[in-house]
Amino acid sequence: MRFSGTTIELSASDLSQFLGCRHRTALDLAVAHGQRDAPTWIDPVMLVLQQRGLDHERNYADSLPSDGLTVVDLTDHGGDDAVDRSLDAMRAGTNVILQSALRNGRWFGRPDVLRRVETPSAFGAWSYQILDTKLAKETRGGTVLQLALYSELLSVVQDAIPEMFHVVTPDSNAPVQTFRVQDFSAYFRFIRTRLEVTAQREPDAIAAANYPEPVEHCDVCRWWSVCDKRRRADDHLSSSQVYRGSRATSLQAAGVATLAQLGALPLPLSFTPRRGAIETYVRVREQARLQLAGRTQGAPVHELLPVTPDQGFARLPAPSPGDVFLDLEGDSFARDGGREYLFGFVTVAPDGTTSARAFWACSDSEERAAFEAVVDDVLQSWAANSGMHVYHYAPYEPAAFKRLMGRYATREAQIDRMLRASWTCMPS
Repeated sequence: MRFSGTTIELSASDLSQFLGCRHRTALDLAVAHGQRDAPTWIDPVMLVLQQRGLDHERNYADSLPSDGLTVVDLTDHGGDDAVDRSLDAMRAGTNVILQSALRNGRWFGRPDVLRRVETPSAFGAWSYQILDTKLAKETRGGTVLQLALYSELLSVVQDAIPEMFHVVTPDSNAPVQTFRVQDFSAYFRFIRTRLEVTAQREPDAIAAANYPEPVEHCDVCRWWSVCDKRRRADDHLSSSQVYRGSRATSLQAAGVATLAQLGALPLPLSFTPRRGAIETYVRVREQARLQLAGRTQGAPVHELLPVTPDQGFARLPAPSPGDVFLDLEGDSFARDGGREYLFGFVTVAPDGTTSARAFWACSDSEERAAFEAVVDDVLQSWAANSGMHVYHYAPYEPAAFKRLMGRYATREAQIDRMLRASWTCMPS
């Protein structure tokens, strides 16, 4: 989003970001108007994702010449020069155009790939369709909007509407997902028109009409810290440690807009929530009350819940010799499919003493060796102590073990025995 003369120029990313968060549109528009500076802090995780995205795009591009295709790469060209070169390459009938540039009025886009298809257009007996490389294995709404915009820009250039657009994913089983342009054109036009109308308003008016509620887009937004400070200053309900958007809607409808108001609600609650059970809101209120007490005392505050049979830690079995406490640490960006880089576990001996072991894994071979060693050690403890249990937190560890078993085709029978025995314990 930027000024071009007297017009705000919009891009495909502006369209998907508008879908994710209207408040971000207000902040980006303020930057375009010169009313504020863009954040300078860059999320290291986003840098990793960007590099992985570039690597994924390059890997796909490198596979194309082997098919005997003519390829033009416009990565090093920008602005109107890239637009002109893209048009020249399409007129010449180039099979593949990388990082092309398309423009129509205020809209501008740079598809990852234009690929020739043998369907007539203004260029001759051929035309082009859009391919975009994405790291996600499931195509999201923002991606669909981006590719629908690219397809519209392309239809103006070639005087023919592309029938399909495609998403190239890292999924080895289904690397290319194909969508019909016309299936999404009405939705695309609706969102595009709303963004165009919104972009004509003053940024402050847009921001005032769209409070920065926490949304999924916050995870990848450059404005996250700005909005987080705003919410904290406002004592927004998202400050609650058990915040949920649907709960906040019910609370706001009941006149509860801040954490302080939530923590001070009298019991029993005098309103009926629009969604969820009243008991859930009582627990949320109690959590807010403790948070407020912590603020006042300047230290974390907790209260012990009454012991209830068959709930919480009361569900856990009695300690047994040979019990194992297991924890894995993973990095989803370390490789395709992620890496379990640290395997840690503590074993309880019959005399009550404990021993701890840890295995680090920075490569496939180390990860496999660590996985096998942990499985073998657990089974050894099981063989010596038939009543032992494996304790872990949440479903992460069993799911990770199944992934590693499939990845390296090893310890299948042992994992099957472990899962069928149902001796893993998960506090809840």
